[in-house]
Amino acid sequence: MVSIICILAASIAGGFIPLTQREKARGSEGFPGGEAFTVGVFLALSLFIMLPNGFHLFQKALPQTHYPLAAVVSLIAFLFLLAVEQWTHKMEGPNVDSELSSPIIPIIMTVMIAIPSFLLGTALGISQTTAAIFIFVAVLAHKSSAGFGLALMMVKSKLSTKQIYLLYACFALATPIGIVVGVDLHQWLKGEGLVLAKAIILSLAAGVFLFMSTMHGLGHNPMIKRCADRKGFILMLTGLVLTAFVRLVLGMAHAGH
Repeated sequence: MVSIICILAASIAGGFIPLTQREKARGSEGFPGGEAFTVGVFLALSLFIMLPNGFHLFQKALPQTHYPLAAVVSLIAFLFLLAVEQWTHKMEGPNVDSELSSPIIPIIMTVMIAIPSFLLGTALGISQTTAAIFIFVAVLAHKSSAGFGLALMMVKSKLSTKQIYLLYACFALATPIGIVVGVDLHQWLKGEGLVLAKAIILSLAAGVFLFMSTMHGLGHNPMIKRCADRKGFILMLTGLVLTAFVRLVLGMAHAGH
């Protein structure tokens, strides 16, 4: 129960500034430092956590297949979102007064973050002592940093206030629900079908995170707009290193489990 409360608090803390200062976030400047930091977080989540785990699970589920299926699935997600972005810009046209983006991106992003967050919760729920502590620390860091980036995208979209809070609640509750389910999940985690499903989900998430850090917004992408100066670049590196450290902690937890 304590872990659930702490994780919920980290989720709320991560999204607090964007959700309570929406007009500032929607402005032309928004939270440039936060956006630069989020770029690093998403890059690391994609390349250090989601994609390697996808490769590992595909190899475990399909040991006779040597083709890099995780990269293929990740690329499919990346190209799908790029097509959505291009289509959205074309539909809005060049003379749109509103700077708010289509709601489809934060909706897809929430789903792609919530599912791995749920799986992290199940891992925490079935882990014991030392491993559980390491996973718990990693989940806290992930929920706060990813929550900030997710809330930022929501408030800069055309989602209504009610939709924003409902969508963010789905993200915030994903890990606690996973913890509750994970307590009785030992029997459920058997079978190649579930391993394969997890591999696909994590690989898709890797493509989503990579897209959000490199191509989302096209010419106005935070990687280009926010990380061009030294401060933005340092904040981006900070987000990347912090998330890479979370990956290290997860690896230590897995080794000790």
